Amino acid sequence: MSLETRTVFKYRRWGFVELTMIIDILRPLLTAPLLWLAIVYAGWLAHRRISLERKTFRIAINPRWIEVGHFVGHGLLAGLALSCCTLVLGAMVNMQWWLVYQLIAILSLLVAARWQNVSATFLISALVYAGATFIWPQYQMEGQASLLAELLVIIGLVTVINSVLQRWDAEATVTPRVMTSKRGRLTAFFMSRQIYIAPVFFLVPGAIDMPSLGFWPVLNIGHQSYSLVILPLLLGFSLKAVKGLMKSVVTKNANSYLIFGLLLVGFGLIAVAFPNWIIGMLTVALVLSCALQWRLSRRSAHERQLHFTKPYDGVFILGILRETPAAKMGLVVGDTIVECNGEAVSNNDNFYRAIQSQPTYCHLKVQDLNGEFRMAEGAIFADAPHELGVVLFPEN
Repeated sequence: MSLETRTVFKYRRWGFVELTMIIDILRPLLTAPLLWLAIVYAGWLAHRRISLERKTFRIAINPRWIEVGHFVGHGLLAGLALSCCTLVLGAMVNMQWWLVYQLIAILSLLVAARWQNVSATFLISALVYAGATFIWPQYQMEGQASLLAELLVIIGLVTVINSVLQRWDAEATVTPRVMTSKRGRLTAFFMSRQIYIAPVFFLVPGAIDMPSLGFWPVLNIGHQSYSLVILPLLLGFSLKAVKGLMKSVVTKNANSYLIFGLLLVGFGLIAVAFPNWIIGMLTVALVLSCALQWRLSRRSAHERQLHFTKPYDGVFILGILRETPAAKMGLVVGDTIVECNGEAVSNNDNFYRAIQSQPTYCHLKVQDLNGEFRMAEGAIFADAPHELGVVLFPEN
């Protein structure tokens, strides 16, 4: 065997070992039912949004499967940020907690019709685990109070990151829904749904009931062995704007969850310093979570009434297509076009006829949600003047 052949052979052996190690690290992630269910769910969200928009408006406001793109890209970023925190904290989980968390997260996807913050399942599962380990002695384990304190810190960080993700993505995935009111008039509200899987590094004490993870992921710290594994954490949101635009709903919710998450981090750090306080800290966290949900619901009920009803005069904008004349003219969701090229408009038909009266340029008089008027103008597609790029109430 030549020297060159021996070198290639050694390189291939090294590559096989490294590949095996990577597969072992990823095995808990790739074999988790939660991951694959979340992938299917993200695809379903995108498909359903596009299908409903085409059925209602005959066109998709955003035909790209942006929910899937956010699921992958922003989910990985969230996982990277959380992994840095878990490794710095040395946060640990055991398989009993992981099974409880995965079960609750899967149930939340299957049965929850409206969830504002999916990461709340993290808190619920931690409380279930705490109750089981403290009530039944046969489930108790050494160091469980410290483990729960670290988990509470992670819960807070997950909630903070979830609030950031809401600010990033909620307006990008918003879609209008049209329904008929009791008086027979068309009304609209806005929905935004997104889900993420954040792959996060955790330490598993002793690697009990875990597959062999190669030579690198098993760490020996003192007299205890730990397995370094990647587990998928569920994040996401489901927001509904009925009496206002989605932007205002996102701002209020994201701010509230940011404060809540920071409080949870503080409670967790206190519990790390005083492990005997963990049950009290978890109880306070649960009470705050219920209080936050009640406060958000009360705030929504008492905010200024802004019903999105199809107007008798003008045409109401429910959506703006990207990179169209409407987007370049500065039109936004919630505007009502009352005049086009000097002609008053009251429905979709006379609006598009007014556009075609000047097939290369468009002059609009627009009224915003505050009742103020402004002018908007810009060039339009000469070969398709009807494609201004606005989504309006359907006529039928």
